[in-house]
Amino acid sequence: MNNLLTILFAILDCKVWNIDQITDWTDQIIPKLDNPKAWLLELSTSNSVDSSLEIILEAMKESSVSLPDNIGNLMAGFILLQFDKGVLSAELAKSYLIDIVDAYGANSIDAEAAATVDLNSKVYSEIRQHAKQVLQYLTSKQLLETEQKLITD
Repeated sequence: MNNLLTILFAILDCKVWNIDQITDWTDQIIPKLDNPKAWLLELSTSNSVDSSLEIILEAMKESSVSLPDNIGNLMAGFILLQFDKGVLSAELAKSYLIDIVDAYGANSIDAEAAATVDLNSKVYSEIRQHAKQVLQYLTSKQLLETEQKLITD
């Protein structure tokens, strides 16, 4: 499983959540913590996805967290889920997938194939499934246990 900060980076960079969803998530997490980290409190009062992304990038820097090699796969999964919901057209989703592969790499997606492969193809099923599991993790009890050092002082 990816680190919480890298998951939030991917969610924000791919615009999976809007600002209301970000603050709703923090509003659910913060009351469960005795002493939440400053970045989490800042995230709860952020007023845009872009400023939230800046907060996450700064928290990653302060925590010495770098993007893992598989971040492209996670981001691609989020793009595919956005396509599934009808938020992105096939053309736009393919364009984003190509950009992700070019910028971050994705071991299960070839940039050239991304332009032509049907987005509903089984080729993408594992990536989709992983992205769904990651989103479920963000609302699980396991998150509070696993990420304790990252979210509390």
